[in-house]
Order: sequence, then structure tokens, then C-alpha cells
Amino acid sequence: MEAVPRQLREAALAEKRRFFPRIEGKSRIFSFTLLSLAFMLGIVIGSLYSLFAISPDLFTATGKLLSDESFRSALSRTLKISLIVAAVSTILSYPTAIYINSIRSSKARRVALSLVWLPVMVNPIVRAYGWMIILGRYGIINSILSALRLGTAKILYTDTAIVFGLVELFTPFLISSIYSSLSSLNEELLLAARTLGAGAFRTFLDVVIPLTSKGYLFGLTVIIAGCFTAYATPVLLGGAMNATLSMLLYEYVSIFLDWRMAVALSLVMLAIVISIMIVARIAVRGRK
Repeated sequence: MEAVPRQLREAALAEKRRFFPRIEGKSRIFSFTLLSLAFMLGIVIGSLYSLFAISPDLFTATGKLLSDESFRSALSRTLKISLIVAAVSTILSYPTAIYINSIRSSKARRVALSLVWLPVMVNPIVRAYGWMIILGRYGIINSILSALRLGTAKILYTDTAIVFGLVELFTPFLISSIYSSLSSLNEELLLAARTLGAGAFRTFLDVVIPLTSKGYLFGLTVIIAGCFTAYATPVLLGGAMNATLSMLLYEYVSIFLDWRMAVALSLVMLAIVISIMIVARIAVRGRK
């Protein structure tokens, strides 16, 4: 009774080989790979065609953009804000992530992580208006300064106000990335470092930072890319006079209707973000 099914299978295989003689074994994998590459190549070519169809003189527009004073000012401001936000978020994220990881109760850890993500769940415009109330002329900070007879400080509609808003927005991403790396860290390595006489700070520098560098790099990528693309927070807290690259891009698209400059600015922003990430990756590898 086994002979009949075997004969049927052999006949089916023979029929299959007759119609698909070249798609067997490794040839099948190779053919599937070629089809996948052709599909991806089609997407890339289509994207490039659409890009240059919108802006055929892209290189001219890029040269004009790089020589524009408003672009250089927005680039300088965006880079400065991004680096400050990254530095402040790093200072806040590592202690917070270490504390959350030290909580023994899994339920308490989940509650702590939920509290960390609570600001992100708020609408960006509502969050920005909250900072406007805190940082305004008659806000909480200036009220405290006035009560201490220290005068008032102009914080709203400055780069400092933008930093406050972006730190609150993006720090939870870095905390979660570092916490994810810490949760998978072998605690025996920390015990070994303490046994060898390393203090808490030395253990943090030589053990914790290198072993959490991948998670930190991922969070840093989110922060820098987010600072370059954030629009609502900079425009509400920084004002129209303190333009960032995302605000300049909005002006090219919505006000000036200059698609060539908008495309050129988008590519420049992408190149800058990728370059910063490559440098960060090299720095992490060098530390290892």
C-alpha cells in the first residue's frame, strides 16, 4: 500500500521538474534572491526618479541652500540644541534606568516605566503649552525668582525653552533603551568588578557603559533624529525668530512653495543625521 503513494509522489516530482527544471535546490534560493533584489531596486529607482522629477536641478538647489545665511543659522541652532538635549538626556537617563533596574518587584518596575512614558502620551501641543505656562514671564520659574528677589529671566521663546521641551519629549526613549540593556546585563560581571576593588563609579565607567553602549546608541539615534525633525515644540517654545531646520523646511514647503529647496534641505538633514550616527558608532566601537 506504500508503493502507490510513493509512485504518485515520484510522478508529481517528475511533472514539477518538467515545468520548473531550473528552480531546484540552490537555484531556487538564487532565483528568489534575484527577484527580491529586483523588487528592491525597482523601489529605489522609482524613488530616485520621483525625486529628480520634482527637482531636476537638485545640485544647484543644494549649492544655493548651503550658501544661504538662514540655512546656516538654522543648522547651527539645530545642531546645538540636538547636542545639548542629547547630553542632558544622557545625564538624566542613566541614573533613572539604573534605579528602575534595581527595583526588585516586577510590578513596581512596570509602574516606574509607565511613569517615565507618561509625558510622551500627552499631545505635543498640550505639552508645549504646559511649558509655556512654566517658562513664561509670569510662569512658575519667574515667580520663584521674583520671590527670591533675583529678578526675572527671559526663558520662553529662546533655545533654552526648546531644550526643556525636547528633553522631556525624548528622554523616555533613552531611558527605555538603557534599561533594556541593563535588564539583560549579567550581574556577575558587576560583582566581579566589586570583588576586584572597583568602586561604583569605576564599575559604571568600565562595565556598565560599555555593555549598554548598543542600547544607548539606539536611544541617542532617536534623540538626534527627533531633534532634527521636531516641529511643534520648537515653533511653540522657540518662536518663529529662532528657526530650526524643521521649521525652515516647513517654510520652504508651505510658505515659499519651493520644492527644490525643500528636497535639497531634506537630503542635507538626512546626510547630517547619518553622519552623526556613524561617528557615534565609531566612538562606541573604539571604546570597546
